[in-house]
Amino acid sequence: MSTTNEHDGVAVDLLAVDLGKTGARGRWRRGEEVREADGPGVVGLAAADGVEQVVGAVRSLSGALGLGGSRVDVLAVGLVGYHAASARRDDLAAALLEEFADTVVLTGDVTTTYVGAVGDRPGVVVAAGTGAVALAADVAGRTAVRDGWGFLLGDDGSGYAVGRAGLRAALEHRDGRGGAAALEQAATRRFGDLAGLPSAVHSAEHPSRLVASFARDVAEAARAGDPVAVQIWQDAAAALARTAMAARDAVDPALPVCLAGGLTEVGPLLTEPFAAAVGGAVLPAAGTSLDGAETLARQAWSGELAPVLAGQVSVTRRTGRAAEPVRTTESAGQAPDEVIGALATEGVREDLLDLDERGTAAVLRELWEAEATVAPTLLGVVPAVAAAVDDIADRLRGGGRMFYLGAGTPGRLAFVDASELPPTYGTPADLVRALPAGGVEAMVEAREGAEDDGAAGAAMVREAGVGPQDVVVGISASGRTPYVLEGLATAAELGALTVAVSNNEGARASAGADHAIEIPTGPEVISGSTRLKAGSAQKMLLGALSTAVMVRLGKTHGPFMVDMQASNVKLRDRAVRMVQRVAGCDAEAAAAALEEAGWSTKVAVVQLLGGMPSDQARTALTEGDGSVRGALARAGGELR
Repeated sequence: MSTTNEHDGVAVDLLAVDLGKTGARGRWRRGEEVREADGPGVVGLAAADGVEQVVGAVRSLSGALGLGGSRVDVLAVGLVGYHAASARRDDLAAALLEEFADTVVLTGDVTTTYVGAVGDRPGVVVAAGTGAVALAADVAGRTAVRDGWGFLLGDDGSGYAVGRAGLRAALEHRDGRGGAAALEQAATRRFGDLAGLPSAVHSAEHPSRLVASFARDVAEAARAGDPVAVQIWQDAAAALARTAMAARDAVDPALPVCLAGGLTEVGPLLTEPFAAAVGGAVLPAAGTSLDGAETLARQAWSGELAPVLAGQVSVTRRTGRAAEPVRTTESAGQAPDEVIGALATEGVREDLLDLDERGTAAVLRELWEAEATVAPTLLGVVPAVAAAVDDIADRLRGGGRMFYLGAGTPGRLAFVDASELPPTYGTPADLVRALPAGGVEAMVEAREGAEDDGAAGAAMVREAGVGPQDVVVGISASGRTPYVLEGLATAAELGALTVAVSNNEGARASAGADHAIEIPTGPEVISGSTRLKAGSAQKMLLGALSTAVMVRLGKTHGPFMVDMQASNVKLRDRAVRMVQRVAGCDAEAAAAALEEAGWSTKVAVVQLLGGMPSDQARTALTEGDGSVRGALARAGGELR
């Protein structure tokens, strides 16, 4: 998680609040300065005085953080009861804007837990604390929430459920009805005479909190080997697993699962039986719900809310003295208009508003005139591409590989470029590979939603075994495709050389890349249809980049593809003509040399020019780094 926040060079004040039933936590950050504080929890926004409770809790945390009543730029609150009290959200946002911040982000505590645990990746996160709820989200922004019905009707497997089961076992043992002596002793230590326990619970201001507090005692008893306590935790794990799978199955049965929340602090007592019940590996939580609240604060301030959970978050900004909602829970799956809509590749050509009324010839003329601007634009990025080519060639010469990352059109173009290199230049199939979003199947059936799956991009890079000798080239017209961004970031972490190709200036993908290639092709004839000019630029860029790399690797001689695989009649004829031209011999001599060389054009050329047998020509090529010129220099031959 980033530790700095700046806007136009000025540090931004962020206040993140994780507001649960049992307690609240707050974090204030300005640049590198950070403060944290704890405070009392709240029943939730759904309570009759829910708005007042939340405002009071934030006020208490603000004081504990030493803010002295000063306002912050952005406040993000993940709170219990958010989903159950949608009618009160606007009132809460207005109250928080009035007292605390200029931008307010509101969401449920399950959402902040989700973002803290897995970021903006698709998956299922079970938030297990005093209550229990699961949230599933996929790359298209579809979500499902399961359980979270409160301690009277749901919250299966929660801290409350564990505490209640433990207290029941304590009372059962007191009555001689079974139960567990260890739990009776623990309950007596915590609550005193158990005869008064029912009235204490019923009269408590927040009964669920009181009961949930006993979960820690149940954990201690289980660690000491009490079989009843162990079974309670196994039952809780099974209940949480059912909730997770219900959420997962409602969205995508293939989604990974993560168990997060305060209850996970008990460790293997809960996490191991949970993993067994889910039936597979469980993702570790990368951070806490407070981390998630801070992440949402930063994203809202920059206007870049992650689309995977956009439907779970509301953002309201203060304009003058009026609260202006800028994002609602109905806007799922979309990044803010000011982020995507402002990109040049998403622009609209005002001169083409009547395009559909023009004649076919005129439409074609507009399309091809637009395409004619691509090559001049590419000529403007020659220095950037040349530097990338030289670095890529060095990596490949040292035994590395090159991988293309792309989604949609870029992914398909990358697949074509990579697949044509082996027959053209005799390269191994794994020297240059495409890693398209959605896999190979996306080459024949578009899977446009795959571009939002940043986790898949990172996983693709790791599964390909990318390492420090390798190169990863990410291609994205917008320069903000999550699949490409996370793939490049993972490649950088693994020490690979990274190259970012985009069609917008100042692209997000450029930040942190070893080589940033920005080809500003501007608005398309059909607004946003980046398979047109942007796609042509990407095709030309990839073709030139891979070809130049092959030239640097000695895969060509002059204008000839001397490492070509002569695998059919046309290519064998071409090989004969190449050998004739380079070696200055007739067709019969060229064909004979090729036959001896196993139809290796390069070997045949060195064989003829160096006056040596094919095995010696191969040795010379090896010693000359695969170059015809290098081989002849080593062997003392001459070019004609």
